[in-house]
Amino acid sequence: MTSRRSSVVIVGAGIVGASIAYHLARLNVAVTLVDRAKPAGGVTHRSFAWINVSHGLPETYPELRKRGIGEWHRLESELSGRLRVDWSGALTWHANSIDTERLAHDSAAMGHDVRLIRRDEIAALEPNLKNLPDSAAFAAGEGAIDPVAVTELLVQAAREAGADIRLDTEVLSLATQDSGVTGVVTSAGKIEADAVVLAAGVGTKTLSQPLGLTLPLDASPCILMRFRTPRRLVSRVVCNQHMEIRPQTDTTMVGAEDYIDASAENGPEAVAQRALAAIRQQLVGGEEVELMDVQVGIRPVPADGLPIVGWVPRIAGLYLSVMHVGVMLAPLIGRLASSEIAHGVEDPLLAPYRSSRF
Repeated sequence: MTSRRSSVVIVGAGIVGASIAYHLARLNVAVTLVDRAKPAGGVTHRSFAWINVSHGLPETYPELRKRGIGEWHRLESELSGRLRVDWSGALTWHANSIDTERLAHDSAAMGHDVRLIRRDEIAALEPNLKNLPDSAAFAAGEGAIDPVAVTELLVQAAREAGADIRLDTEVLSLATQDSGVTGVVTSAGKIEADAVVLAAGVGTKTLSQPLGLTLPLDASPCILMRFRTPRRLVSRVVCNQHMEIRPQTDTTMVGAEDYIDASAENGPEAVAQRALAAIRQQLVGGEEVELMDVQVGIRPVPADGLPIVGWVPRIAGLYLSVMHVGVMLAPLIGRLASSEIAHGVEDPLLAPYRSSRF
């Protein structure tokens, strides 16, 4: 049991911070959301935004992620007519068919909506694929969003619910008194509050360090690419050894790749050109695809890969919300964290993700 909070400053208007602001404002908490730029101006803007539970199995926290999909449906219903999630599903396969079968089997065994499909069904789902695998894992219940549009919507919905939104305002430090946090010091002055939520991605580590808090938080770069297409060439997320892509609009597609280094051979532009070559080779109509832009996002990754969510022991009034899969968990974390902050009752679902584990 912790104290209820009636006024809260949230640092970071990425999708997680925006979700917490929205959910807190709906609980009649006085919320101030602060960001040095615009909504989704950080890593959210550069997210592939795949709402999934199965990719990269074995999952270390399958129940949280499975609940996360349900929370996206809840939020979509709550913001009826304003929020659009593309629930077209996802097709994933590996170069080795045994690995693909294991992915589908393990996912299904964990209760996820994933099944193994064969070549004829793959062709029916994605007729523009040139080189069809023998099998693929089809997750019909997975989806994707436009992360910038959704974050902007959450910020607007938070404002409508009474939140004070302060953009283009940099947080310089946390304001403290005795052993607790009393607000933030910004480029436009001090903002006092009962509690401060750090949802600032990799910036969370920097802001918390002066308090003696050393978070095992790494900065993991990722590459996001946008492509211009002659028409909609894929209908859902397609992830395999050649490419990780999904449609954005009828004439644009986004792709994701791992960051290698900054060299000419393996830098973001070189990686993007290789991804473009793969798309042109693997898709009917791919020869007409053009690379629009390449961006690098810096994802916060806790040392054990799990989210860090909750009150910080021995630092009164400081709440952390930082994770690698912000898009996936944003509605769930927004609801659970706001309930903890507003009501002072810890949620057992978040118990494994406290900073005290370090």
